[in-house]
Amino acid sequence: MFNKILVPVDLSTEATTAKLCKTANDLAGKYNSEVILLTIIPDYGMPLVASFFPEDAQQKIKLEMKGKLEGLAKTYFSDIQVSTKLKRGKRRQAILQAIEILEPELVIMGCRRKKSRSDQRLLGATGTVVSDRAGCSVMIVR
Repeated sequence: MFNKILVPVDLSTEATTAKLCKTANDLAGKYNSEVILLTIIPDYGMPLVASFFPEDAQQKIKLEMKGKLEGLAKTYFSDIQVSTKLKRGKRRQAILQAIEILEPELVIMGCRRKKSRSDQRLLGATGTVVSDRAGCSVMIVR
């Protein structure tokens, strides 16, 4: 049913990332799927901002993020085929581009803890846009 599962992870949210990885591992084991872990590296947005950082800053960030993704793969996925991908840019746009390129059957995303005045959890902007525009099924893990 699901040959490829895309799992966009925010490496700064350990609890949510752990839930996503455990869910992906369970589904991938059940359907014998390939899992693709994706993280997004924010870009500077403007050349002026980039001029304040050392030239090798993006390369160092890329290497650090790649190492963290590979660590996640080893920690949460034992008998599953896992690959890691890095993209730069705005989170929702990068995820949608990855969906177009990688063509997964399922995307498993986390729900940001955004609370309303009535103390209900709401789906954040990235989850809303991706679930609305993705050409595949999207699972939101809370």
